[in-house]
Amino acid sequence: MKGGALAVLLGLGACATRPGLGGAVQQGQVQRVETYLNGLHGVRAHFVQTWPDGGTGGGTMAYDPGHMRLDYVSPHGMQMVAGEGHLTLHDDQNGSLTRVALSRNPLGMLLRVPLHLSGDIRVTAVQAQPGSLQLTLVRTDAPTEGALTLTFSDSAGQLALVGLQGVDARQHRIVLHLTDVTEGATLPASLFTPPSG
Repeated sequence: MKGGALAVLLGLGACATRPGLGGAVQQGQVQRVETYLNGLHGVRAHFVQTWPDGGTGGGTMAYDPGHMRLDYVSPHGMQMVAGEGHLTLHDDQNGSLTRVALSRNPLGMLLRVPLHLSGDIRVTAVQAQPGSLQLTLVRTDAPTEGALTLTFSDSAGQLALVGLQGVDARQHRIVLHLTDVTEGATLPASLFTPPSG
């Protein structure tokens, strides 16, 4: 994987956040996202990933509550499976297998079932623009250990997840942009079996 991207992907670090959110409008947006994410299942999409050095890769994504899989076709074959408390990455090029806990990985916030955007998860920013909505999440007890920004299209009151972004402690960003997103498919549990090498 390019330029430290694995370290960034597996350990998305801290970003500057602003304390607290107020107002019924922002709280309403947070509730919309929570309701949407808790009803989201059977997602398939293509993704393009941008790494801190500006390089890109891509492939296909699958998501079901509590689980995510990324199958890279560029820059070379890799499989990443996250769920059941761990993230596992297999690199086809060199055969390496990396496994880390999700307990302190920002991606773990998205994979909670059910997902509550309060309590031990804190929303630090809500950005609503015509046709789009972004929420930034941190762990309440460890806000400097990582942040995750979720991007949604927002059309006619309907949300759709179209991107994820992490920022590390050095302000290096890693971005996944989703296209051709479909929801509601039946995904076999075997799809989320961690790679074993």
